[in-house]
Amino acid sequence: MTPDSITERFPAIEKLAPTLTTLAKKHGTPLYVFDRGEVEKNFRAFRDAFATEKLPLEIFYAMKSNYYGGMLRTVIAEGGGIDASSHRELELALAAGARKIIYTGPAKSEADFELILRHADSIAVNLESRRELKLLSSMAAKKKLAVRCGVRVVTGQQKGWSKFGIALKDLPSFLREARKLPGLDFQGIHFHISLNRTPERYVGTLEELSSTLKELTAEERAGIRYLDMGGGYIPAAFEGVPGWNPNQEMKFVGEDLDPMEVVGKDWNPRYTVPPVSPIGDFAQEISAALRAHIFPLLPHVQMYAEPGRFLCHSSMHMLFTLMDLKDTRMGVTDGGTNMIGWEKYQCYHYVPLFDLTHFSLTREVPFVLYGSLCTPDDVWGYYLHASEIQEGDLILLPYQGAYTYTLSQQFIKDIPPVVDLA
Repeated sequence: MTPDSITERFPAIEKLAPTLTTLAKKHGTPLYVFDRGEVEKNFRAFRDAFATEKLPLEIFYAMKSNYYGGMLRTVIAEGGGIDASSHRELELALAAGARKIIYTGPAKSEADFELILRHADSIAVNLESRRELKLLSSMAAKKKLAVRCGVRVVTGQQKGWSKFGIALKDLPSFLREARKLPGLDFQGIHFHISLNRTPERYVGTLEELSSTLKELTAEERAGIRYLDMGGGYIPAAFEGVPGWNPNQEMKFVGEDLDPMEVVGKDWNPRYTVPPVSPIGDFAQEISAALRAHIFPLLPHVQMYAEPGRFLCHSSMHMLFTLMDLKDTRMGVTDGGTNMIGWEKYQCYHYVPLFDLTHFSLTREVPFVLYGSLCTPDDVWGYYLHASEIQEGDLILLPYQGAYTYTLSQQFIKDIPPVVDLA
């Protein structure tokens, strides 16, 4: 991983520019553009990494990272399933045509289970508590169904996640209770680890899980048919950390942040890209841990994974028009950061911005690019790739599909439409 890894995709942007310009002229701006080809590429890279290790793996896309219908349909067309975490998400997954669904998330209600029971042939449920276990059993038994289900466990690797699931030490008693209840086909174990830059916490979780599995009888272990490794794999070429805010502290304009001071200094380095293990390393180390710790105890278990960010991070581009050029170092676009829902680019992350009207791969100038919301905390970035900058220019924020569209909100302005690239 080099500091310039975030620039690896830049040449492709120049090829996209004519198509994006045409879409902007047809639909107007601001605009989200969905890039199906990026999803297909990411899905196949994830699938093939584990296939290389000869590890059969069912992929369930964590749709909370981007719920756009085109995103869901692309994953389904590639043979993937959907990981849904709410009543709303389940309805969207079903509407997109998903027939392989994992339902996760805490505090499930009767309404959630009612919807799940109506589609029990397509859904497996990861339970979070004994209350959920008993409620699902009661509802399923009344309908004379046997619902596929498992339980989320929390190990020492999931620090801060105690609101979820059950403690790993409680797995044996939970499993035995579940096997006695009617209406349930209890067959799975789930755990979740987010924002992984290396495989380390996956390996540690599998080692801990192995110790608890040894407490079960051979018959009890034989009933465990899936192991669901939830959580996100950070893509190797993703986002940078700004040099002016290396600790990624929250700073508000007018209080402890003056954007013009940011562009007025020569930061060295201007941004850094944190090191991230490539997906092949994840697949190799996770597969080795499974063979060492899990498969000797669960030789026939089916492995599930729930990538979200990895599949969708590059799936959307955002287009804006530069409406007002305030001076040579500052301008205002017609798109507000309600499109991403928080001050992501103001304080936390560096991402490249491109002037598609006056395109340049090599010339990036200090330039505060504001959104059009009625608040000063509405910053897209502090640098712009451009040969020159004029009012009316088309601006691109590329490859920002994860936790942007999902977190968008109708704050001051409406959420813009999405169009498909092809």
